[in-house]
Amino acid sequence: MPLALGADFWAKKPYQNWSKEETNRMLEESPWATTLTLGSIQTKITGLDATNGQGYGGEMETNPTITYNFQFRSAEPIREAQVRSSQLNSHYESMSAQQKAAFDTNAGKFLAAKFSDRVVVSVTFSTNVQNYEGLLRTYWRRQSVATIGVWVYLNAGKERLSLLDYSCKENTFQFVFPRPKQIGLDGKLGVEFIHPRINAIGSQRILQEFSLKKMLFNGEPAF
Repeated sequence: MPLALGADFWAKKPYQNWSKEETNRMLEESPWATTLTLGSIQTKITGLDATNGQGYGGEMETNPTITYNFQFRSAEPIREAQVRSSQLNSHYESMSAQQKAAFDTNAGKFLAAKFSDRVVVSVTFSTNVQNYEGLLRTYWRRQSVATIGVWVYLNAGKERLSLLDYSCKENTFQFVFPRPKQIGLDGKLGVEFIHPRINAIGSQRILQEFSLKKMLFNGEPAF
């Protein structure tokens, strides 16, 4: 069956042929990944840090921002993009045959992982204010299923699925949810959590939605 005109790159060619720009697009802004930016106009250069009650200063950004990048790590196209990114960063084309074989073996094991009973979503944060990064790391590293399970959900049609597992490493935290039992292609998957107050950027509910119709991969919804 011929590909439709204008089909996206992941439908046109295997991941081994994705360019660096295409790989980054898959990981940053695609049906399986997106980036959300929170901001607040900074009205004071110094003030009180609501996170720990201490004074803070030096925030010269007139518009401090915090960015969250969402990725469905259990979705095959995201995992293919992770492998391709590793290929590009390790100069795969310049490797010896033996090195390529070892790389391919590891990549094959990574891509063969099955997620028949769970959905894995990673969220990576960044900010344009230096001390915000430390506050975010401290906050998310302290969390557990027990502390955030009451306000972290995967919304899938009529189902509101609770958190099964949580972990955080460096600037990325990861949610694990049970896989939805039934959801139509016209539905959406929504990742829901609460962003904490970080100085000028207030606490707020985040609900990032993804269209299942756009998440088709090899003819099936991939998540």
